[in-house]
Amino acid sequence: MEIEQITAQAKPQADSLTHLKASMLNTMVSCLGQEHRRLEDRILKLALAATRLNNARDSLTLRQQAVESWDEIRNDLWSHLQIEDELVFGWGKDHHAISPTLLGTVQIERQELRKLLSALPDSAQAEENKTETTSDRATLAQTLSALAQSLDAHVERYESEVLPAILRALFRD
Repeated sequence: MEIEQITAQAKPQADSLTHLKASMLNTMVSCLGQEHRRLEDRILKLALAATRLNNARDSLTLRQQAVESWDEIRNDLWSHLQIEDELVFGWGKDHHAISPTLLGTVQIERQELRKLLSALPDSAQAEENKTETTSDRATLAQTLSALAQSLDAHVERYESEVLPAILRALFRD
């Protein structure tokens, strides 16, 4: 008799837990969408700053603006990507929410993003030592421009493919 009571009590809790998980995942998707909209403005600002820096490589002011634009993105980017990783590569993969092809594409994009990030020069060191050349600024401008393009593609893919797939799977279960 005790086992039947425990089982009877466990089912409503399981349903409640499932509802809570669905609500949390839905909230995460919504928050990521809001962050993407905010990120889009910052990406545009970064692309503009990188283009200006590339066209006027001798300007320390333009360099500073480009680095500041990147810093605005960088401050929120890591936590954003971690949440996406858990949602996409964790829950999404476990629940077959995202096709293997799309998962592969997202993984390749992440590798490209990491490669671009590793190519960024240490801006603080260059400013302190005043050792940065015009060529260094050109490389910085090109890398920041490529980062802006990569992040823009990331936002587009997530908004049009990844997050809708998560929501479809969430409400399918």
